[in-house]
Amino acid sequence: MNITYTWKIQELKMAPSLDGLTDVITNVRFQYTGTDSDSGFSAEFMGAIPIGQPESGSFIPLADLTENEVIGWVQSIYNLDHPNEVILKSINEQIQPTNQEVHLPWEPPLPDPPVTPTP
Repeated sequence: MNITYTWKIQELKMAPSLDGLTDVITNVRFQYTGTDSDSGFSAEFMGAIPIGQPESGSFIPLADLTENEVIGWVQSIYNLDHPNEVILKSINEQIQPTNQEVHLPWEPPLPDPPVTPTP
């Protein structure tokens, strides 16, 4: 298995004013995706993390922030052991399912889906 991970920032929360700074990011919600290049399967982990107070000397104004900078913040403080485990388990389940839903045998059969005629 060869998993490549990607990040996507979904949402930022901020304090309009904090310790003399304006528009200070206080929380980040993110999507962390792992894709296995061997099987082609992928899985996502959604997470959120509070961001500590910035140092005034290293503060980046909200308008100047890039997604990569915010991803760097998250990577520096978020332990990825659990997300990586969740993604690995999900990909393995897709490769070799062990917990699929099954129709209850005592219930009436499910109707066939409608067939759409081709033009």
